[in-house]
Amino acid sequence: MPSLLAPAGVLLLAATVLMWVTLLWAGVALVLLSGDPAVVHSQTQVAASPAQVVYVAGFSVFTLGVGDFVAASDTWRLFTAAMSCAGLALITLAITYLISVVSAVVDRRALAVHVQGLGRSPSDIVVRGWDGSAFSPPFQQHLVSLTGRVSTLAEQHLAYPVLQYFHTGQRAVAAPVALARLDDALLLLSSAVSPPARPAASATEPLRYAVERHLVTGPGTARADDAGPTPGAPGLEPLADAGIPLVPAAHYADAVARARPRRAALLRFVIASGWSWDDG
Repeated sequence: MPSLLAPAGVLLLAATVLMWVTLLWAGVALVLLSGDPAVVHSQTQVAASPAQVVYVAGFSVFTLGVGDFVAASDTWRLFTAAMSCAGLALITLAITYLISVVSAVVDRRALAVHVQGLGRSPSDIVVRGWDGSAFSPPFQQHLVSLTGRVSTLAEQHLAYPVLQYFHTGQRAVAAPVALARLDDALLLLSSAVSPPARPAASATEPLRYAVERHLVTGPGTARADDAGPTPGAPGLEPLADAGIPLVPAAHYADAVARARPRRAALLRFVIASGWSWDDG
């Protein structure tokens, strides 16, 4: 499924830009066709045919034309000049939009790679951050650095809704999967690890809030009336095997129950991206 969805974002982005251009071109052509006449041949002064008016409209939007047809009066000359400015503004806007969206897509994939480097599962992320006696400062610094990147990604979804249609066929660079894994790792750190051994709240809580913000802006998540199905909670065995101090199992179960709506939203987010929670 993810491989089938991969071209969707590119096609939709191209269709959006094409629609902008087509609508402006069609609008200029319709206005010129309303003149009596608005466009004439530059040498014979014969009124242009409808097809020739559409041709002139295209030149008015993108260039100043080649001189074979001209406006029939000063009013239409001013109109074509204004449309040339509008066309220049549209092309500039389209290029800027394309660059911004592509940059946001790259940021999403880079974030996923960052999380993938921390661990292949929530438990693996936590275990790798443990140095035998405490969670290492570099691990906590990774959490701090991820906060800004996740926050940026959340706001990019608001600025560029087309991002939700960009999919990847590689799980390692799928941002929704990475965010779900990261959030479960934060659940372990904040609720399963014994309080004296936990990383500083200043490293984990801002990141949890950033992920929560993403659940508001991301696709397939904004449904507060029904929590829906919830994925299985990450196990504690790998943490216990690594010697990480843990809270009683009942306390962890309570925390997982409280996080049910949040984890259900994450599951919807992952499914909306074309993946399943346990894709391996």
